[in-house]
Amino acid sequence: MWIFDLDNTLHDAQAKIFPIVNNKMNQYISSTLKISIEEASKLRAQYWDEYGATLQGLIKNYNIDPIDFLDKTHTISNFTDLVIPMPSLKETLTLADGKRIIYTNAPKNYTDQVLKICEIEEYFDEVFTIEDSDFRPKPNKDSMKLFIKKYNIKEAYFVDDVKENLKTAKQFGLSTIWLTSNDDNPTYIDKKIPELRDLFV
Repeated sequence: MWIFDLDNTLHDAQAKIFPIVNNKMNQYISSTLKISIEEASKLRAQYWDEYGATLQGLIKNYNIDPIDFLDKTHTISNFTDLVIPMPSLKETLTLADGKRIIYTNAPKNYTDQVLKICEIEEYFDEVFTIEDSDFRPKPNKDSMKLFIKKYNIKEAYFVDDVKENLKTAKQFGLSTIWLTSNDDNPTYIDKKIPELRDLFV
């Protein structure tokens, strides 16, 4: 079984999409909490570091409506022009024998659009989004526990670009593959790859 993250794993979100989403989050936080854009940006980054997702911090500290937040921050025009599939994406997924599941902190509508634009919907058996985790993001242990229980996962390879997510995955007995060019070598990482297409090299 294979578990794949979505953003910056299957497609390059950092290049075009994340700057737009981050800007939308800053505007949402600024408007809702009545603070400056600069303060909103700092809070967004702080919560991402603390909780793994900005939304979790906003829910915990300000009881923000998660559905409204995700709708406002992840509804993007010209979506097709912004999605950049990872090189050799389809070929790499084809080589990943067995069941394939996406486990992402992104919302369902956004995830579905990315998969459609990348033309890889049929490559995955299941898709687990932030809504499925009751808005608890990776690397939250309760989220991971719910995910593993839902699909009755015993053994699997988990590919993600965020090492903290893989640290939690390792605690649940999964094999961890870190997509990164970082020089760090944490003990909970089983394999490091600089690009997704290097998965089977």
